Amino acid sequence: MKYCRIIIFFLIANPLILISQNYFTIEKTLNYEYIGWTKDSKPELLCPENGYFDQTSYQPVFQLELTQGEYQIKDFVFEERALTEKEKITYKNLQFDSIYTKTFRRQEQNNKLINQLFLLNCIRQVANQLYLITDFKISLKKFPFSNSRTKSTSFTNQSVLSDGSSWFKLRNQKPGIYKIDYNFLIDNSIIDGNIASNNIHLFSNNDGLLNLINNDSRPDDLKQQSIFMYDGGDGVFSSGDYILFYLNGPDRINWNGQNFYHTKHLYSDSAYSFLNISSSKNSKLLDTINENNQIFDQTITKFRDFKYLNQDKINLLKSGSQWFGDVFDLTNVFTYPFSFNHCIDSSHVKLKLMSKSNYSSAYFYPSIFSENRSVTIPSSGSSYYADVGRIVIDEFDVLNNPNLPYELRLEYSNNGAPSSKGYLDFIEINCTRLLTVDNQQFNFRLKNLGNQNSYSEIILNDASSVEMIWDISNLFDVKNIAFQSSGSSLTFKNKIDSIKHFIAISGSNFPYPQYEKQVLNQNLHANNTVDMIIVSPLEFLSAAQELKSVHELEGLSVMLVTDEEIYNEFSGGIPDATAIKQFLRMFYVRENGNPNSIPKYCLLFGDGSYDNRNILGHNKNTLPIFESSESLSVVNTYASDDYFAILADGASMQNTDFLNIGVGRLVVSNIVEANEMVQKIRNYIFDEDISMSNLTCDNNLSNSIYRDWRNKVVMVSDDEDNNAYFTDIEIMSNKIKTNNPSANILKIHSDAYSQKSTTIGERIPDAEAAINQKVQDGALLVNYIGHGGETGWAHEQILTVPTIQNWDNSKSMPVFMTATCEFGRFDDHDRVSAGEYVLLNKNGGGIGLFTTTRLVYALPNEYLNRFFYDTVFDFIDQKPQRLGDIYVGTKNKFAQNSADRNYRKFALLGDPAIKLALPEFKVQIDSFNKDTVNALSEVVVFGHLEDELGMDLSDFMGKVYLTFYDKESSLTTLGTNPSSDTLPFKMWKNIIYRGKSSVSNGLFSFTFKVPKDIGYSYGFSRMSLYAENGSLDASGYNDSLIIGGIDTNATNDENGPDLELYLNDENFVSGGISNSSPLLIVSVFDENGINTVGNGIGHDIELVIDNDFSNSIILNDYYEADLDTYKSGEINFELSKLSTGEHNLKIKVWDNYNNSSTRELSFIVVEENEIQLKNVLNYPNPFSTQTAFFFEHNQNCNFLDLSIIIYTVSGKIVKRINRRIHNEGFRSEGVNWDGRDDFGEQLARGVYVYNLSITNEEGRTADKTQTMFLLK
Repeated sequence: MKYCRIIIFFLIANPLILISQNYFTIEKTLNYEYIGWTKDSKPELLCPENGYFDQTSYQPVFQLELTQGEYQIKDFVFEERALTEKEKITYKNLQFDSIYTKTFRRQEQNNKLINQLFLLNCIRQVANQLYLITDFKISLKKFPFSNSRTKSTSFTNQSVLSDGSSWFKLRNQKPGIYKIDYNFLIDNSIIDGNIASNNIHLFSNNDGLLNLINNDSRPDDLKQQSIFMYDGGDGVFSSGDYILFYLNGPDRINWNGQNFYHTKHLYSDSAYSFLNISSSKNSKLLDTINENNQIFDQTITKFRDFKYLNQDKINLLKSGSQWFGDVFDLTNVFTYPFSFNHCIDSSHVKLKLMSKSNYSSAYFYPSIFSENRSVTIPSSGSSYYADVGRIVIDEFDVLNNPNLPYELRLEYSNNGAPSSKGYLDFIEINCTRLLTVDNQQFNFRLKNLGNQNSYSEIILNDASSVEMIWDISNLFDVKNIAFQSSGSSLTFKNKIDSIKHFIAISGSNFPYPQYEKQVLNQNLHANNTVDMIIVSPLEFLSAAQELKSVHELEGLSVMLVTDEEIYNEFSGGIPDATAIKQFLRMFYVRENGNPNSIPKYCLLFGDGSYDNRNILGHNKNTLPIFESSESLSVVNTYASDDYFAILADGASMQNTDFLNIGVGRLVVSNIVEANEMVQKIRNYIFDEDISMSNLTCDNNLSNSIYRDWRNKVVMVSDDEDNNAYFTDIEIMSNKIKTNNPSANILKIHSDAYSQKSTTIGERIPDAEAAINQKVQDGALLVNYIGHGGETGWAHEQILTVPTIQNWDNSKSMPVFMTATCEFGRFDDHDRVSAGEYVLLNKNGGGIGLFTTTRLVYALPNEYLNRFFYDTVFDFIDQKPQRLGDIYVGTKNKFAQNSADRNYRKFALLGDPAIKLALPEFKVQIDSFNKDTVNALSEVVVFGHLEDELGMDLSDFMGKVYLTFYDKESSLTTLGTNPSSDTLPFKMWKNIIYRGKSSVSNGLFSFTFKVPKDIGYSYGFSRMSLYAENGSLDASGYNDSLIIGGIDTNATNDENGPDLELYLNDENFVSGGISNSSPLLIVSVFDENGINTVGNGIGHDIELVIDNDFSNSIILNDYYEADLDTYKSGEINFELSKLSTGEHNLKIKVWDNYNNSSTRELSFIVVEENEIQLKNVLNYPNPFSTQTAFFFEHNQNCNFLDLSIIIYTVSGKIVKRINRRIHNEGFRSEGVNWDGRDDFGEQLARGVYVYNLSITNEEGRTADKTQTMFLLK
């Protein structure tokens, strides 16, 4: 084997760690597969086994997990092959390194090194040829790694804002000298008269955009800033007095060794400072230094001035942190003037330009002074996955010409492509100028020209008006520089041993900062660690406080803070996502990353937007979100709240960085949504009694959250891409069977349902209906894998926003896991995504979503989905996990196995502190009355409940629910799409019996009869069990009981079941009125039980509406036997979207002996917008001593003000009856009257007239008048 040898010395650890050194060699042969961007795209991207495809660099990356330690590469040899011409097409116009780049990625969790990842880029480029590594041998030297970490960051324990004095927040947008005078303080009610000058203090801590890396310095609380005080020398701040001070703007200017450059703030266009009025501290006044007698080594008469233009107006993808300014389209020439005076020598110009041109190159033509340039920007391509534009940075030097205006002309040529556009990102200019004063705030920076012990003489010309020179290099130690004047010039001496920033001040016309508000005392730094932190905008504070109380009721310790409070102490008052991260990191550092001590959950209580600075003016009440620097590639750009959760030293937002805290977000944008979300979370956590009879007003079939929906997992697959999503769902289903065998898996494979062509495209109505019904029925989890977007699932629209908005399942809300593109994108303020609607549905929907915020790849999606099911059913301390635990566990498993960034595009929408409604305890079957059951035989089951440790729950009193399935059904897909095959799958589908039994002292039994219609072949059945007592629950299963054949000794039965039909409640009478989505209630009795198995042709429980037999509805799954009996039970089913007018329904029910009964019901659907009153009567009529008033209405579950006024036939009012009622249904309960008047006197015999009226909460009224006869 022939190898090319490259020797590399690459030390990533502390070079002083040299103990216990050892060497080892790794040899690998790399095998590759071809993958596509998505499962429906052509597989043309090389990807190594045990590796991934890097979306940004197009590099196939091999990944190897190494044990704990630090590593040094001593030797690396490899074998390679050239890419074929066909293979090279994919990588056209891309540039790769000439070596196979090797990196190590440290993975830490809870301040401990977990492992090192070795990453190897697999393509290199030599001249125009691309090579692929096929084999390598690497020699490594290993160094031990100590888990004891030195804290890189320390935090104060007390914020200055907690001192009890008065604090006021000020805002400024530009850097410069600012002024506060006596009138400013009076006008803003900061003071009401003269005060001691020494009581005025200024604080700030503006470091600009905070650094991404956790080890780097970040502001910790506010610091006192130097000020210049003018008070006439009397120590009293009164009329005519003022202070001056320098403030930075939000952006930052830095030096790279050759030129100055700027860093734009991504979260704010303003900076902030804090004025403090306090007698308990001294003002920090400028010190004056006089170094004019020092001997100097050099004279400075010029400086490097710096100006930039960076206007953010447009974000092309509505994603990422990259914004652009002027657009070169119909107007293709812009001129940009800069106010540089007294220029000499040369300037350095840097332009960042972008072109959006799909088919041909475009050109920018910058010109300034005598420099005329041409900048070529290649085509960005026309494929769906191509970048929307290409960026080019052009840098050049140009000789200054003081005789010409200092302006840059920029022209764009679209090269004949009408759709091509150019965009300007920024212009930076470093201009050499004379130190000639030309304004009253003459800023100049001097770069390092000497050493620590040498002085320089600085000469300023035209400086006769200069009154002060400040050294503002450190705003917390500003120095007033003494200078010497000579004519119109002045000189001063200073050590220029670093980048020094000076300002020469003239005149007195300085701007005021903008007064923002008074700041109440706060002290986040003094807080101790808690279980959960809620970060909320001030506008949502009342709702957040309610949520805090909800979680405290379940035993969590919770801290509630506003985002502004965090900014005040951790970013100098400037909004910044990193400030929230640093606040969380404070607890992590103080607890040395101990997972048992640090906060476990952080809830961001507010929506987010890609427009973090509200440039477009659409944002309201948003909390910041981390947007990737990639902003032009639909496949690489992303937004993620993971950033807040990565807290380890040295971590930032690398793909391999672990999460240390579960972060979720409630995407609410107003207080109404905020309150609705809190109530929704309360409904999920607590089983609150809402005092209703046979139904809840939202038509959810149970008042309790404790039902067997907690045993159900709904798995949905798309029907495209060579059955790829079908296969993924089958893989995930098998994982569920292994990790949580009690779960009942309900599969909805789209390709198992018939597809129909419509005028608006292909549709799969039965799959759409199945998804809708399963969510309505309730489930622990709903998982979708396939194509999707912000408007729903699949090209056939099997789930849409209107469907989501109509979900009404507030007592059985699932957690959604969606492995599809952009379903949960929440940072586009112009659109509410389908995933957001799932969460925001106040009547149900989902309680939380593990969902995608951007375009994602199918293969990493599958991996993340697998890791989800490796995590979701785990218990912590014998308790189900909370959503934040599941999120952290899933993502960290992915990060440990792959450095692919795809998983950063998944977000947790929802409250991370919500505990998954996974039953905590176990239901066990102890025995059956027989080991094989037959059709028509009676089955008796005995069982008990136990905890996670196997101990009997002997004090458990409650109910247990049994769902008994016939043998597993064998089903097939249809292979509707040309790329799809007909594939088999299995599912527990046919229900033999659904009923409930009492649990006493942890013990229970069931008795039921097996229907005649089972499959007679012998095989294993399945029993699914769920138990609850209103506060605790348990689940279990058994698949050991054999079923088949028929009991030939069974008794005869030729009578069908007894049926009673109602709508909404049992007061309903056939012919009455209803809303458009009434709840059908069928009470059923049969001596031998009801057939629900669905095996016999025509023996289903069948509902027909308006004689539409072709669209009959099968209700087998909606029958449940009554408590402790199999002979009676009830069907509950919500009808949907019925038209206004008369309707009828017919239902047929079969008993276990295949005897049927049919009952019919008629009703009238009335308009719900207008209040209606019908069938007003009193009974009995005539009456002697008592009668009751009855009526029907269309105000189901609304509060109504009822008024009954009784008159004599001559019109005299004799009795008024007023009630406030709340009916669950459309027929009122009787309102009794004893025949007496308002004074309690018995009325005389005769005819009386009464007017009955109802008024709803919107003030709408309806009334009817009737007569009655009173007998003596």
